[in-house]
Amino acid sequence: MKATKQKTPKMEVELLKNLPSEIVIEILSRLPLRIIGICRRVRKSWRDLLQTREFADSHLSKSVQGMVVCTEFDNYEVFAFEDGLDLEDPKRRYKELTSFDCSELGISICNIKGSVNGLLFLNPLSSISDAYYICNPITREYIEFPYEQRLLDEDFNGTVNYGFGVSKLSGQYKVIKTVHVNKSICHVYTLGTGKWRRIPAGPPLGDNKNSSGAFLNGCLHWFVDDDEGSDLISCFDLETETFSTFAHPPLPLSKRHLVIVALGDYLCICDNTDENEIAFWVMKEYGNEKSWTKEFVIRKGYRYCRGRPSGIVYPFKLFEDGHVLMTWEDRCKEFSMLYYSNKTKTSAEVHGVFGISSRMQAMPYTPSFVSLKSFPKEDVSSFR
Repeated sequence: MKATKQKTPKMEVELLKNLPSEIVIEILSRLPLRIIGICRRVRKSWRDLLQTREFADSHLSKSVQGMVVCTEFDNYEVFAFEDGLDLEDPKRRYKELTSFDCSELGISICNIKGSVNGLLFLNPLSSISDAYYICNPITREYIEFPYEQRLLDEDFNGTVNYGFGVSKLSGQYKVIKTVHVNKSICHVYTLGTGKWRRIPAGPPLGDNKNSSGAFLNGCLHWFVDDDEGSDLISCFDLETETFSTFAHPPLPLSKRHLVIVALGDYLCICDNTDENEIAFWVMKEYGNEKSWTKEFVIRKGYRYCRGRPSGIVYPFKLFEDGHVLMTWEDRCKEFSMLYYSNKTKTSAEVHGVFGISSRMQAMPYTPSFVSLKSFPKEDVSSFR
């Protein structure tokens, strides 16, 4: 019997060369990021395909959500999860995909205000900066867009809330900025238009300092904070650009120790107010006020979560088995990463690359090849 002739890498490349572009895109979009990077350098035709919106959309539909971690306001690392997190096996937790430093974008320090489809919305913390940034760590692209103070029509001395998301039908990426001075003012920046627009404002949002426009179901969500002690959540529809409200579960009047986030496919409120426990409320059916459920409670121990003033828990990643990944800000304003096991009903610190930091932010991050160059009227820059 004749031995089967083995295909060489060159033969496989020639085979792909003759396939229709839509098939090549389907194949390439299933490869790991590192291999896609290699393919970009192999053939010019592949490089051209990898820069198309068709490839970006195909890859995004298959991309698995990981996380982005910012430490000390300037160092960013993007991680993928391998087989979920496993407290029993610290070597099978996560792997770094890429990283960058704020200085590569020409800014000093900044906060992450949103993460959508591989794009990060960054807010510089400098008192002299009037610009915001959208960045894709995978394509190494970013844009800068200023916010002019004259848009407020008066001197600023109030509270500011942000949000970043993508509309459900038209697929437009939008940054929302609401300011409450003597009245509420709302502006929208749609990527690809190059300008801010003023729209009718919703209810006063107060100081949602622990939350930044939880993005879910094509909408952004904040706590309403008015003189009547409202028990409402403000919902902004990114498609229609209209505000609406619905009730949250029974919670303290003060929103100081509350966090609202999108946790998986659910809207979640983390109540850090009690001295002995942290309660996690989940809206089981989106938009149904009666579906709020206290999903689980974490007891406060000596090392973590001790005492009311000691800090805030920020949940950001829900796994299929019910485990939750979160950051913890202690009474000394130091941050660490915690993992709640739905199996043992206990929490533990995630060791490894995540040490204790004087500042840590973590958000879900879905790697993507959505190019900022696909948005017209934007001045796109690249970084290393």
